[in-house]
Amino acid sequence: MTEKKAAEDSKKMEEGHLLLDDDASVSSLEKIYEVFAASAKRWEAIVYPSLFAFIILAVYGFYLIFSLTTDVDKVVDEMKVISSNMVSISKNINNMTGSVVAMSTNVDAMTASVASMDSQFDNQLAEMKHLNKNFIDMNRSVHIMTVAVNQMRRDMSILNNNVSRPMNFMNSFMPW
Repeated sequence: MTEKKAAEDSKKMEEGHLLLDDDASVSSLEKIYEVFAASAKRWEAIVYPSLFAFIILAVYGFYLIFSLTTDVDKVVDEMKVISSNMVSISKNINNMTGSVVAMSTNVDAMTASVASMDSQFDNQLAEMKHLNKNFIDMNRSVHIMTVAVNQMRRDMSILNNNVSRPMNFMNSFMPW
């Protein structure tokens, strides 16, 4: 009978079957299966929540990038309007500066004329001095405005550099 069993065992081994003759090897396989199943459960408890968190973070990141591009598009549209208005303001300031210089020259000539007619036009002379002071103040104000507009131009240039560099980098990730 042992020869018959040995022949059956060798036939099963040739066919690729696993031979389990004793309870010890069945018990060992059951233990290995239980350990593997417990390990798989632990990995499932880690991997599935991590995968879910990653998906949520990816969606939120997409939302942030989309929101940023929308906001930057609005900023660009507003900057176009501001730029066209700045051109008009610059032209008007140049006209005002030319007028102030011309008026200052005229006021100096008028001051010389008034000095010669001092006895008759004391009141007019005082008004002219006040007008001259106003023009000087106006010239100073225009100069301050020119400096402020130049500062705004510089700040907008810095803003453009700060926004365009990250946007150039982020545009490579955008699917459109």
